[in-house]
Amino acid sequence: MEKMRILLSVIVLGLVLTVAGCNRSELKKLKADLADTQKQRDKLKADLDEVTQSRNELQKKVTDLGGVRDGQQSQIDELSTSNKTLELEVKALAKARGELEREVSTLKSQAKTLTQSRDAALIEAENAKGRIEALASQLDGEKEKVRDLETQLKQVQAAIAELQKKFSL
Repeated sequence: MEKMRILLSVIVLGLVLTVAGCNRSELKKLKADLADTQKQRDKLKADLDEVTQSRNELQKKVTDLGGVRDGQQSQIDELSTSNKTLELEVKALAKARGELEREVSTLKSQAKTLTQSRDAALIEAENAKGRIEALASQLDGEKEKVRDLETQLKQVQAAIAELQKKFSL
């Protein structure tokens, strides 16, 4: 702003001196000052353009960062909701734990019976596992039979189609 004032002052001074009949040496000096002032003005314009470009780049970065911030805010909101849900689950689990601890203290008196029941259940589970494995094996065999039958069916259908072609000719 000061340089603009200086420029305007120099221009006005130049005009006043020219009108007032200043001599040539002063005119040359004023012209040189005017040229310097114009150079300074051009430099200021270049600086202004550079600052404007930097500002635009910074604005773009700010906009990009705003988008990132919005994304992070969304994640924070999701995490906050998830945290609240987890807190409710923790409370429910703590309540269930308390109930389980009460049940455990009640069941300690029946530990011997429960141990025997557990052993029996374990044996039964192992037997069931063996039956499941046998059934799974049987199922695999049945699947193989079905695939074989499907293959045979396709062959029979192809033979029927072939016979139908022969009889229709």
